[in-house]
Amino acid sequence: MNPRNHYFSLAAASARFDAFWQGGRLDRPPVSLGIEHKHSLRAPRSNHATLRDRWMDVEFQVESALARLETSVFLGDSVPSWTPNVGPDLTSTLFNAELIFGETTSWCQHTIHDRADWERFLETSPNFDNEYWRTIDAMITLAAERFAGRYYVAMPDLHGSFDMLSGLRGPEDLCLDLVDERDLVFRASLHCARAYVEGFRRLHHRLTALGMPGTTWTSYLHNGPAYVPSCDFWCLVSKDIGQELIRPSIELEMAPLERTIFHLDGPNALQHLETMLALPGLNAVQWVYGAGQGNASKWLHVYRRCREAGKAVQILAEDAADALHCLRELGPDGLWLSIGKPFRNADRAAEFLDEVHRLSA
Repeated sequence: MNPRNHYFSLAAASARFDAFWQGGRLDRPPVSLGIEHKHSLRAPRSNHATLRDRWMDVEFQVESALARLETSVFLGDSVPSWTPNVGPDLTSTLFNAELIFGETTSWCQHTIHDRADWERFLETSPNFDNEYWRTIDAMITLAAERFAGRYYVAMPDLHGSFDMLSGLRGPEDLCLDLVDERDLVFRASLHCARAYVEGFRRLHHRLTALGMPGTTWTSYLHNGPAYVPSCDFWCLVSKDIGQELIRPSIELEMAPLERTIFHLDGPNALQHLETMLALPGLNAVQWVYGAGQGNASKWLHVYRRCREAGKAVQILAEDAADALHCLRELGPDGLWLSIGKPFRNADRAAEFLDEVHRLSA
């Protein structure tokens, strides 16, 4: 057992992910893991007057990322990358929403308040020149320069149509509007989906031109256009609404992609499992069971249903033992193991990778 035998290799990890996307495996499933992190003495300190200033400070964010990357060990298929980020509502800002920043996340101000606002929204073109998209672009430029080929810049977090509308309208009011303004909301969702596709296209072209491999906050690898379709909002609505009103915009968002892994978030989302599994072109599923909902081993029935439908699955295991139990129960084909609890050191991580290899033989 030698950690050096398990250092990240872009070629080897890409080959494992190629097999994963097809529901198979190479020598073993892809494995994403972490090592307990050392503090970086060169990490910049924030002296920003406001949280907004800190989030929007391009140099601070890139230098903070670089300090973390330089003190990290990348073993297995853990992609050495950083995701430029101003929070989950980046796509909502395309329609003139302002972001409000917290310590660890951000959210957007509501801009749709009544029927007249819905009508105006449908006439509004997405603005890719707003300050948030310019900030993301500046982060990409500086990170690519500072990383100098040692690390990768990942695709930012992009939320799709109904999550965009939930940010712009508010989830409770959006639920009511699905009853009172059904046609307007449906048309607005397709309007959002088209903006989402254009946003993805622009960012993918930008990152590809810089020589970056395809990856994001969910650190898969693919050489062409790939992403993580999702809809957190549909936890609040019925199966019928998910099928009739939400599915069309998700399909539109997935159409340009060669590889997809759907982010299915929380037990309330399971009512839409069959709708999700029937999406054309879906390759894989990331099932997020959520805090307090047990470990991955509790949800083997969900993973098995996804595998029966021909979809690969990302196992978000709490720790190494949880991951190995799922591997033994499900077999290695079409699995991607992501370990939540970091390993104490590189030797322990290497031992785990050797065991995954042994069980995959």
